[in-house]
Amino acid sequence: MTIEAAYAPPRSPPFDWQLLAGLVVVALAVLPALLSLFWTPYGNAAFATLAEPDATHWLGTDAAGRDVLSSLMSAALASLLLAGFATLVCLLIGAPIGAFIALRYEGEVPSVPTLSLPAAALAFALVVSGLGAPGNLTVILAIVLPGLPAAVQLVVAAVRPLWRLDFVTSARLAGLSSFSTAQRHVVPRLLPQLVAIAFELLAAALLIEVTLAFAGLGTLPPGTSLGLLLRDGQQFLTIRPLLVIVPGVVTVAAALALLVVAARCRNGAR
Repeated sequence: MTIEAAYAPPRSPPFDWQLLAGLVVVALAVLPALLSLFWTPYGNAAFATLAEPDATHWLGTDAAGRDVLSSLMSAALASLLLAGFATLVCLLIGAPIGAFIALRYEGEVPSVPTLSLPAAALAFALVVSGLGAPGNLTVILAIVLPGLPAAVQLVVAAVRPLWRLDFVTSARLAGLSSFSTAQRHVVPRLLPQLVAIAFELLAAALLIEVTLAFAGLGTLPPGTSLGLLLRDGQQFLTIRPLLVIVPGVVTVAAALALLVVAARCRNGAR
């Protein structure tokens, strides 16, 4: 090694363009949805039915004469709120359980593939809806019941490597309590991974919510959802394809962007 190399300043890490792209796509889905709390272009006002996109109605109107952009903003908000609430429940319950298992037990925890959750959720939704539960409750239970084991497994996988680091073991051997060790050395390094887990679970929850609403097992009229927009627009697919394409693209793009952000957060935490 040359003298110049030995005293060269450390290189800054390369800019993460994938993370930026994922966050931009997530923002493009979330910000208009939040804006719908205060303003939409036309609300529920009725116009000519199935109108073509123009300067007034950028995405046209639906079969009820409602502005598609206004409906899309409100539907995205409803889907994100349901998916976000269910994800929060999974984390609030699953994270403490996962941390306890990681610190107290050495056995392997069965892996639950996150992208397999929609299939499991559909089965739970069929059972829950058959018991006469309301649509929103059906969605929340269908996300939480299979999502909770996934959250526990992901937290266990995140905590165990941190708990086995050399300086963490040294702190424990030096007499520092498990709580103080976790607070000082584990939690700060765990937070980025918890963010990654939250984004990953939210992506699965969003797909579940849209799927159940499309299948008639989730949100029902007069409520709104991206899944309902897909279901209502499919009968007009040949004459007004935007009624299906736009909510479908929003759903898929948002879910993929959340998964990209989760992957980049997890890689950055290592």
